[in-house]
Amino acid sequence: MSSESREYLRKAQARLEAARILLSSGRYEDAVSRAYYCMLCCAKAALAAKDSHPRTHEGTLRMFGELLVKGEGWPRMLGVSFSRLKALREKAEYSPSIETTREDAEWALQVAEDFLKEAMSRLG
Repeated sequence: MSSESREYLRKAQARLEAARILLSSGRYEDAVSRAYYCMLCCAKAALAAKDSHPRTHEGTLRMFGELLVKGEGWPRMLGVSFSRLKALREKAEYSPSIETTREDAEWALQVAEDFLKEAMSRLG
Protein backbone atom coordinates (compact mmCIF):
# COMPACT_ATOMS: atom_id res chain seq x y z
CA MET A 1 0.00 0.00 0.00
CA SER A 2 1.30 3.45 -0.86
CA SER A 3 1.95 5.97 1.89
CA GLU A 4 -0.76 8.18 0.38
CA SER A 5 -3.34 5.39 0.55
CA ARG A 6 -2.24 4.56 4.09
CA GLU A 7 -2.68 8.18 5.17
CA TYR A 8 -6.15 8.39 3.62
CA LEU A 9 -7.16 5.23 5.48
CA ARG A 10 -5.82 6.68 8.73
CA LYS A 11 -7.96 9.76 8.13
CA ALA A 12 -10.95 7.55 7.32
CA GLN A 13 -10.58 5.74 10.64
CA ALA A 14 -10.40 9.05 12.52
CA ARG A 15 -13.51 10.35 10.78
CA LEU A 16 -15.40 7.14 11.54
CA GLU A 17 -14.49 7.43 15.21
CA ALA A 18 -15.69 11.05 15.21
CA ALA A 19 -18.96 9.94 13.59
CA ARG A 20 -19.48 7.40 16.39
CA ILE A 21 -18.92 10.05 19.06
CA LEU A 22 -21.24 12.52 17.33
CA LEU A 23 -23.95 9.89 16.92
CA SER A 24 -23.78 8.95 20.59
CA SER A 25 -24.12 12.62 21.58
CA GLY A 26 -27.17 13.16 19.36
CA ARG A 27 -25.42 15.33 16.78
CA TYR A 28 -26.87 13.50 13.80
CA GLU A 29 -26.08 15.99 11.03
CA ASP A 30 -22.44 16.10 12.10
CA ALA A 31 -22.31 12.30 12.39
CA VAL A 32 -23.58 12.01 8.81
CA SER A 33 -20.93 14.48 7.65
CA ARG A 34 -18.08 12.62 9.34
CA ALA A 35 -19.35 9.26 8.02
CA TYR A 36 -19.39 10.71 4.51
CA TYR A 37 -15.84 11.98 4.88
CA CYS A 38 -14.79 8.53 6.07
CA MET A 39 -16.14 7.12 2.80
CA LEU A 40 -14.54 9.90 0.77
CA CYS A 41 -11.14 9.15 2.33
CA CYS A 42 -11.58 5.43 1.64
CA ALA A 43 -12.41 6.13 -1.99
CA LYS A 44 -9.40 8.46 -2.29
CA ALA A 45 -7.16 5.77 -0.77
CA ALA A 46 -8.36 3.20 -3.28
CA LEU A 47 -8.07 5.61 -6.20
CA ALA A 48 -4.59 6.72 -5.13
CA ALA A 49 -3.56 3.06 -5.32
CA LYS A 50 -4.63 3.21 -9.01
CA ASP A 51 -2.73 6.51 -9.47
CA SER A 52 -6.00 8.40 -9.86
CA HIS A 53 -6.37 11.69 -8.02
CA PRO A 54 -9.75 13.35 -8.64
CA ARG A 55 -9.99 16.94 -7.46
CA THR A 56 -13.66 17.10 -6.51
CA HIS A 57 -16.13 15.08 -4.48
CA GLU A 58 -18.17 14.41 -7.62
CA GLY A 59 -15.04 13.37 -9.51
CA THR A 60 -14.08 11.00 -6.70
CA LEU A 61 -17.54 9.42 -6.76
CA ARG A 62 -17.46 9.08 -10.56
CA MET A 63 -13.94 7.64 -10.69
CA PHE A 64 -14.71 5.23 -7.86
CA GLY A 65 -17.60 3.87 -9.91
CA GLU A 66 -15.67 3.69 -13.16
CA LEU A 67 -12.29 2.41 -11.98
CA LEU A 68 -13.15 0.37 -8.92
CA VAL A 69 -16.75 -0.82 -9.14
CA LYS A 70 -16.83 -1.44 -12.89
CA GLY A 71 -13.11 -2.01 -13.40
CA GLU A 72 -12.02 -3.87 -10.27
CA GLY A 73 -15.21 -5.52 -9.08
CA TRP A 74 -15.72 -3.58 -5.86
CA PRO A 75 -19.27 -4.12 -4.56
CA ARG A 76 -21.76 -2.01 -6.51
CA MET A 77 -23.63 -1.31 -3.28
CA LEU A 78 -20.63 0.66 -1.99
CA GLY A 79 -20.95 3.03 -4.93
CA VAL A 80 -24.70 3.34 -4.38
CA SER A 81 -24.20 4.01 -0.66
CA PHE A 82 -21.43 6.53 -1.37
CA SER A 83 -23.72 8.44 -3.74
CA ARG A 84 -26.67 8.33 -1.33
CA LEU A 85 -24.55 9.44 1.62
CA LYS A 86 -23.09 12.29 -0.43
CA ALA A 87 -26.62 13.56 -1.12
CA LEU A 88 -27.66 13.12 2.53
CA ARG A 89 -24.59 15.01 3.74
CA GLU A 90 -25.25 17.87 1.33
CA LYS A 91 -28.85 18.17 2.55
CA ALA A 92 -27.73 18.02 6.19
CA GLU A 93 -25.05 20.65 5.63
CA TYR A 94 -26.79 23.12 3.35
CA SER A 95 -30.55 22.86 3.77
CA PRO A 96 -32.04 24.95 6.58
CA SER A 97 -35.15 22.79 6.87
CA ILE A 98 -33.92 19.21 6.59
CA GLU A 99 -33.74 17.34 9.87
CA THR A 100 -31.32 14.46 9.96
CA THR A 101 -32.69 11.60 12.03
CA ARG A 102 -30.96 9.12 14.29
CA GLU A 103 -31.81 6.44 11.73
CA ASP A 104 -30.07 8.47 8.99
CA ALA A 105 -26.97 8.81 11.15
CA GLU A 106 -26.97 5.12 12.13
CA TRP A 107 -27.28 4.11 8.47
CA ALA A 108 -24.46 6.50 7.52
CA LEU A 109 -22.21 5.06 10.20
CA GLN A 110 -22.94 1.49 9.10
CA VAL A 111 -22.21 2.10 5.42
CA ALA A 112 -19.04 4.02 6.30
CA GLU A 113 -17.88 1.09 8.45
CA ASP A 114 -18.62 -1.32 5.59
CA PHE A 115 -16.72 0.88 3.13
CA LEU A 116 -13.71 1.12 5.44
CA LYS A 117 -13.64 -2.66 5.97
CA GLU A 118 -13.73 -3.25 2.22
CA ALA A 119 -10.99 -0.70 1.58
CA MET A 120 -8.75 -2.13 4.32
CA SER A 121 -9.29 -5.64 2.99
CA ARG A 122 -8.53 -4.74 -0.62
CA LEU A 123 -5.68 -2.31 0.02
CA GLY A 124 -4.25 -3.99 3.12
